[in-house]
Amino acid sequence: MADPKYANLPGIDHNSPDVYETSELPESEQQHSVEDESDAVEKLGVDAKEAFGKFKDKSIDGKAVDFSDRVSRSVRTGYDARTEYELAGLGAKETPLQKFQRLQSEIQELAEEVNQLQATVKSEKSNDKTNPVVVAGQVEYLQNQLTDLHLEKTLGPDAQIDLGDPQGALHKRLLTHLDAVKTPKPAEKGGKPTQKDGTEITYELHYKPEQAKFTHNARLADLDQRLERMEALIGQSPEKMSALTSDTDSKSILGAVQAISARSSLLEPDHLDSIEGRLQALSQRLAIVTEKKGAVEEVDKQNKVSELYELVKRWEAVSSTLPEVVDRMSALKELHEQAMQFSHALTHLDTSQQSITTQLSSHGTMLKQLEGTFKANIDTIKANCASIDSRIKAISK
Repeated sequence: MADPKYANLPGIDHNSPDVYETSELPESEQQHSVEDESDAVEKLGVDAKEAFGKFKDKSIDGKAVDFSDRVSRSVRTGYDARTEYELAGLGAKETPLQKFQRLQSEIQELAEEVNQLQATVKSEKSNDKTNPVVVAGQVEYLQNQLTDLHLEKTLGPDAQIDLGDPQGALHKRLLTHLDAVKTPKPAEKGGKPTQKDGTEITYELHYKPEQAKFTHNARLADLDQRLERMEALIGQSPEKMSALTSDTDSKSILGAVQAISARSSLLEPDHLDSIEGRLQALSQRLAIVTEKKGAVEEVDKQNKVSELYELVKRWEAVSSTLPEVVDRMSALKELHEQAMQFSHALTHLDTSQQSITTQLSSHGTMLKQLEGTFKANIDTIKANCASIDSRIKAISK
């Protein structure tokens, strides 16, 4: 029950429940979010696109997964993540096929990294060994050396790897094996048909819907990356778009691509003869125009030479008196300099005289004002003296 002495106080809501406020908990009992700020803990930022590219075309084998603590003879292993083309494990000796596949994969990755560096490099004229242009040439040389080994003939079709489309490469290899198994060996003449020796190869095909979905998502991601590169090249600049679609009626990328395709179709062998004939006719016309242009330029040069000759003939009579005029002007140089100095002196004298006249007039005005002031002061003094004399006379009486 509330205290009755507060019952009649104004501003109290008697219809609401009572609310009691308590002080905050002490510092030791408050819960704080603890973050480990140790230097031994490294915080990493994960990029979604980079993670997708890293785990692309990889699978997880969960058949031999064992996270239990039971005692057994078999070695307990976790998830085994591997790519489509498995290389030799740690400490194991590589086979020639695995070594060839590893070299192909590493050279392909190196080529992609060098292409990315070439896109960002500013100067390609440097002779430095670390220049991406030089490295790209060396990578191409390595690829040619690896191709010249012709290991496909020695190791078989398994040595061929298409790093751009691993699923398609596996499909082709599977079809090759099926064709080899499906083709029966011909029986020997006069002999009995060969019996089965148990060397047949049996294939099991497993379809995974999630793998098809993953492939579809990978293609969508590839299309998204291509669109991003196109947007980065074109951008939002109207100048680039106008330059790209200047020769087309439609202001779109599709129209520009169609125009480029139409131009590239002109380079087919069927159209090369007509293009060559047009180029020959154009070269003949250019030769004719060049000859006419040379004749016109020659006539223009002759006219200019004639005008120059007439001008020289008119000034030939004046050229004989020119030395005398130069000597006369050299002799009168000192006289002209003295006259210029005298003119400057007269100008300075005139300026000084005008300033003196102005000062004298101002001084005369000031003297007149001073004389008037003195006269007024003398009259005032005389009046004061007369009043004082009258007062003295009045007092003496």
